[in-house]
Amino acid sequence: MKKGMSQAELARRIGANQASVSRIERGKEPPYPLRSIRIARALGWEGDPAELFEEVEPDENV
Repeated sequence: MKKGMSQAELARRIGANQASVSRIERGKEPPYPLRSIRIARALGWEGDPAELFEEVEPDENV
């Protein structure tokens, strides 16, 4: 989880459970429009919430 926030903390902030946050993060569950907005706000994201959920190539240097 980026921003130094645990899945449990993010879940608490958006009113979801940690398992749902984990599934969303792994791409196993869609974030759904309202939840994506809540996640964006909880993370302080200022762009389009959909950008948070775009697929990216893994960084081989990590």
